[in-house]
Amino acid sequence: MAWEKHQPYIELLSQVNNSFVFVSLLHVKYLFISQNFKTLLGLSVDADMNLENDLLEEYIHPDDLPILLNLQKRTLDYVFNLPHSEQANYKHVFDFRVLGISGQYIRVICQYQLLETEDPVLLLGVVDISPDQDLKAPVKFRLVNFKTGNIVNIPIIDNPDVSLTKREVEVLKMVDEGLMSKEISDKLYISIHTVNRHRQNILEKMNVNNLSEAINYAKKLGLLA
Repeated sequence: MAWEKHQPYIELLSQVNNSFVFVSLLHVKYLFISQNFKTLLGLSVDADMNLENDLLEEYIHPDDLPILLNLQKRTLDYVFNLPHSEQANYKHVFDFRVLGISGQYIRVICQYQLLETEDPVLLLGVVDISPDQDLKAPVKFRLVNFKTGNIVNIPIIDNPDVSLTKREVEVLKMVDEGLMSKEISDKLYISIHTVNRHRQNILEKMNVNNLSEAINYAKKLGLLA
């Protein structure tokens, strides 16, 4: 199996790196999980444990898990439609919540890339504690070509049925920055009435109760940075 070719390097990586490392046989099972996952999740890794594909999923926040699974499917679909020579050039970077060893949720950054693109497909995953510990923030994601530096824009939510105008996005971004209607009015050279109308249109289009929900939703859609 192709895994044996990578195993010495992966085991060395897990020993010299403070990150948490895993290798997955795509959609089947984990082939390797570093011992230090115990300090992150309380997960004791031993030779007799069940390494089924959903082993680590049970630690992911239930609100984040379906988003992550959907994102993973769409990003892999995108990558596997690229020329074969380019498929291993992409790093998939996720920022989300997991249940830590303390019993409290924490944010982690999970970066993975394809080790092998032929059947069997192997994924290398590297997990670090995120510097951003805002537990109210939505899932964050980017797909990066690490050879060119190009970032592929893939919305967090699949096929979003939301169409905000450029002006509505501007208003929502300013609300996210903490600006009041009068300040937005001054910056955009429009009336307060027009600002408030944009705010109301945003709520109606996104079918949310308040602008805080709209901001979180817009970030998932990739409308706000």
